[in-house]
Amino acid sequence: MTVKFLMAMIFLVFITSAAFGWFFLGREASQLQNRLDDYGRSMISHYLSDQSLSLLLEHGVGLTQCPLLQGMADRMVTEKDVLLSTFINNQGDWVAHAVRKNSSLDVRNAYLLTHPIKSRDGQALGTLQLGLSYNQVQERIAELRRDILFLSLGVTGIGFLLTLFFTRILLKPIEKLASATEKIAEGDLSQAVEIHSRDEIGDLAGSFNQMTLQLKDSRNEMEKKVEERTRQLEENIAELNHARTATLQMLENLQSAKAELERMNFELKEADETRMKFVGMASHELKTPLTAIKANIDFILATKGEEVSDDLKSHFLTIQRNTNRIQETMDHLLDLSRIKSGQLPINKEPILLSEAVDGYVHNVKPVDKALAIQVDIPENLFVYADRNRLHDIFINLLSNAFKFTPEGGTVSVIARPKDHDILHEIRDTGIGIPQDKIKKVFEEFFQVEGGKYGGTGLGLAIAKRVIEEHGGRIWVESWLGKGSTFYFTLPACKEKENGRSVHSERD
Repeated sequence: MTVKFLMAMIFLVFITSAAFGWFFLGREASQLQNRLDDYGRSMISHYLSDQSLSLLLEHGVGLTQCPLLQGMADRMVTEKDVLLSTFINNQGDWVAHAVRKNSSLDVRNAYLLTHPIKSRDGQALGTLQLGLSYNQVQERIAELRRDILFLSLGVTGIGFLLTLFFTRILLKPIEKLASATEKIAEGDLSQAVEIHSRDEIGDLAGSFNQMTLQLKDSRNEMEKKVEERTRQLEENIAELNHARTATLQMLENLQSAKAELERMNFELKEADETRMKFVGMASHELKTPLTAIKANIDFILATKGEEVSDDLKSHFLTIQRNTNRIQETMDHLLDLSRIKSGQLPINKEPILLSEAVDGYVHNVKPVDKALAIQVDIPENLFVYADRNRLHDIFINLLSNAFKFTPEGGTVSVIARPKDHDILHEIRDTGIGIPQDKIKKVFEEFFQVEGGKYGGTGLGLAIAKRVIEEHGGRIWVESWLGKGSTFYFTLPACKEKENGRSVHSERD
């Protein structure tokens, strides 16, 4: 930094000296040229005022070659610093010309002065051209340049010495601060700068010493905190190692439990499959005699009802009602068995929804309960579904709606196209479903009222599985004491140009 500062100061002093020298040199050169010009013009005025020349100019018509003009030109070149003298007429011809002889001066570099020659009445007769020597001016300028160069070198040298002296005085405290800063950067916070000047450097040194003390205190405090944090970290690491060991042990236990659960799950699946096979076989075997019993009871009540006594008829009706319940349960068990075994056949076909729903409502509407039944389905709406499974879906949902809707309530069946599906709604004004049980209503064997209203708890589970097999979905919204609405979607059909109803393909 010291070298850079010295070089900058030397350069500044040198440039300043050169600028002042150039200024004075230019001014002196201008003054010397003015003096030379004044000298030449005074000489011209002197010679032109000669009496003989005045008579010639007064009585002559113009400048012509004559001994008088040539003699005057010869006398002019004998004067100091005059190199040439020339009289020129109006036509531009030389009428008299003289050049200093035996002179070492270069005539080509002469300073030329031109003065007009006029008669007393102001008529232009020609011009007088005088060439003066530049040697005196050049010598003086060379002397000035030499003096300025020596002066600039002397000022530069003195400036260098003064700059070096003051630099040592001014930069020494800064060097102390820089050295102390480097040691502090290396970690030595015991540094203190001994500077007692009452200037900005002294204030900076005081602030530096104060900063050093604060850094030292901060480092000591930080070291204490680091030691404390290190101790806590070691304790945390020990606790983590202990927790890790416990976690590993827990993972081993979980792995064992997982293996045991997988084994039990496998056994449960096998048991469930065996159970479902048994249920399917039992239901199938029981269905044949049950069908015969039901057919006989229905035949007796249909054809012999009037001949049977009222007491015996009530027993027959009880048998018929319970036979229907058993058959419904067996149908549900068979459907569930087929669904779980993947053997539930789905044969989709276009079905006119309004016509099908009217039949479903007529089959399951209660005869012993006054209910308002509303059906809102467009007449030309076709659904693409299995006819038997569509029957199962609506029978299960309508049976529940009729079962849980009290006397005087309303059950509504609504269907509307939505994108490539048909959105179905079955609404009732029944007892509703508690919010904590809504998510469970589609589980197998789950009953909202715990069997209070009868049933197997399989209807909604089977309906959900069948709807999903068709590519749709089902959900419910319910408010306790206000009723429930079951929503489900099934693929829609569309009319081709030839009038045939076909499945509407999804994008």
